[in-house]
Amino acid sequence: MTTSPSPEVASLMVALGDALGSATRPTSLDTELSKAVAGVRTLFSAAACSCARVQPDGATLKFVAADGAGADSILGVEMALGRGIAGWVAMSGQPMLTSEVAQDSRFARDIAESTNYIPETILAAPLVDEDGEVVGVLEVLDPQSRGGHSGHDLDTLGVIAAQVASIIRLCEVYDALGDTLLRGLAKSGSTDDFAGALAEVSDAAEGRQELVALAKAFHELSSTGPAGAALAARVLTDVAAFARTRR
Repeated sequence: MTTSPSPEVASLMVALGDALGSATRPTSLDTELSKAVAGVRTLFSAAACSCARVQPDGATLKFVAADGAGADSILGVEMALGRGIAGWVAMSGQPMLTSEVAQDSRFARDIAESTNYIPETILAAPLVDEDGEVVGVLEVLDPQSRGGHSGHDLDTLGVIAAQVASIIRLCEVYDALGDTLLRGLAKSGSTDDFAGALAEVSDAAEGRQELVALAKAFHELSSTGPAGAALAARVLTDVAAFARTRR
């Protein structure tokens, strides 16, 4: 029966998992969201387009990508879930179109004024993950529609929002993959525990088997004794530092 890794090695394995998740994912979330909002703005010939994400507290929206009028000012702005058009869409999970923003009681005028752009029309659609949870909102300001705004605009934005939600999900999976993988292996205290953990994370790590092999190698090295644990700690420290530079 093998011994479990030392607390130092276990901690470093978790840190390595955090770094590897971002370093190995196939796309940068910030880059992809920036491309998405720019593309949506062009598609709708709109004045601006932005993407806000529901924060971990589940009670706040944060604008993380924007293109067009007021883009620089809206980035990083946070607002309570349920506040403003975007907040209402996030809370209700329903898309909406309002062509008389000034008359809509849900409109957060102070937020708009802070960006120096007051829209007349807003299209907004929720970003819904595979579990049906709203993870954000895609919002289009003053889109141009040849035949007048209709349900077709909302349908189109809804299709795009589904794709954006998929991008967010993909990046989250990769960010969590390394942590989930190495945390489970670091906590396994026996050969049987390790085998079970390895089988479990192997199923979850489809397409990332190199992470499984890496975790197994460090587990075996750190379980050989004090010298092996020290060597594993040194290597993990260097690898984790390198991986962070690639985020």
